[in-house]
Amino acid sequence: MKKIILLTIILHSMLFAGHKNIFIIKNQDGTVVSGKKIQHTHNTFFDDLIEEQKKLLSELKRVKSKTKYNKDNIVNNAKHYLGGKYVWGGTQPKGFDCSGYVKYLYEQQGIELPRTAYEQSKVGLYVTRKELKKGDLLFFLTDKSRHIPITHVGMYIGNDKFIHAASRRKGIIISSLSKSKYNKYFVKAKRIIE
Repeated sequence: MKKIILLTIILHSMLFAGHKNIFIIKNQDGTVVSGKKIQHTHNTFFDDLIEEQKKLLSELKRVKSKTKYNKDNIVNNAKHYLGGKYVWGGTQPKGFDCSGYVKYLYEQQGIELPRTAYEQSKVGLYVTRKELKKGDLLFFLTDKSRHIPITHVGMYIGNDKFIHAASRRKGIIISSLSKSKYNKYFVKAKRIIE
């Protein structure tokens, strides 16, 4: 019962608190026992932050609307490295690993991707195999001993084909998605650019 009375008093106090009070507690005869007074002031620091945020968001929208990526350029650039050398940890034309290759190709278009295939699989929009378009990234689990869900990445180039830095023996090659061993290793696809 005491809780109900206290709650009623608190609610009553909140309803009738003045603009300079947050909270008022009154005793049984209506005398104010406690009150927390505040003074409202204008905070220009937060106003400046909000204004800066609006400007940044506006600029970001402007840049995004002007940026048009040409997927054919990405695919043609990727094909330029066909037959190239596979190097574990490689991120440059003298030698790529799978994720270093994809990262490099996208950097040439001004798009920053994470370094590893697993981290790359966390960005972009999910797409189904039926929705695949040139430039989409394909992710595979080719090595379960590494105990991570994604161990390989390639880039879709159309017509059920993808390009990737496959292995030390094969280097950079084009493979069929559905008619190669990669079909059973396929995990998901992500779209980085529209």
